[in-house]
Amino acid sequence: MYKSPRERFDIRVYADKYTVYCQAHLIYGGGVTDLLNTEKGYLPVTDAKLYLPGHKHPPQAGDLMGEAGFLALQKNSLLWLAGGRPSSSRAGGVVLERRKVIFLYGPYALTGLLETPKGARLSDYVSTAKTFQTVFDAGLYELEARKPITELSPLEGFEFVTVNLHRVEGIVEIVPGEQHDTIMGAG
Repeated sequence: MYKSPRERFDIRVYADKYTVYCQAHLIYGGGVTDLLNTEKGYLPVTDAKLYLPGHKHPPQAGDLMGEAGFLALQKNSLLWLAGGRPSSSRAGGVVLERRKVIFLYGPYALTGLLETPKGARLSDYVSTAKTFQTVFDAGLYELEARKPITELSPLEGFEFVTVNLHRVEGIVEIVPGEQHDTIMGAG
């Protein structure tokens, strides 16, 4: 399948119309964003189990839609991924800082730390950054009506996740000491 040796990692892929539990094949020393931020339009995976869409883990056995030994996933359809290995920071002499952000996905949200150039405006960075970004110390939250995200307990925590910036519905930066950015579910 690949010309160079690869390492297999379990990953979960979240998309609008399915959730896929599978294995990705990463270049030795490379991470998930290295694989996703290439010009190729598809993410090749193996040992794939396709489930109905959703964000809860593990999925219900009755939600299984099918299985495939090999599957090529259209990268534009991917929302976010869990698992694999984070890519190394390659800032090319640029000083990076980790910012606490909330990524909105309709009825749920991911929170975590996004690496950006120090002092850059978040809106400028996400508008020009590579499509797939690693978010560290991530949490998955189901939003509740009229309840601030700061009062919710995470459904799941992750060392890191990989998000598709082009598919996030909204991004909020949480600035320490500021209380005005309180995300609540609709209701």
